[in-house]
Amino acid sequence: MKGCNVWLSQREDRFARHGYHRKRVGVNHVAFHAGSRTAVDRFYREYLKPKRIPVLYGGPKEHPEYSERYYAVYFEDPDRIKLELAYVPVFRGFEGATR
Repeated sequence: MKGCNVWLSQREDRFARHGYHRKRVGVNHVAFHAGSRTAVDRFYREYLKPKRIPVLYGGPKEHPEYSERYYAVYFEDPDRIKLELAYVPVFRGFEGATR
């Protein structure tokens, strides 16, 4: 896949009765690809920290349980949707594939 569009829009008030929880049906986690570990660290240092956006799981770090050299920072949006910026040089199960 060369590119991707993701459209997010604010919900209408009539749909807010039950509130949002990422364990319910619907979007619970959105990940964005970073080109390098440096990009993940820079995003954390220059965007998340200055805006005091709380990060999850202790900040940027490797997650070898997901894939080799998987490096990410996780955080939540105001509705508590889990967001992630990840550098993933090797996708588990796609090691022979080219991008």
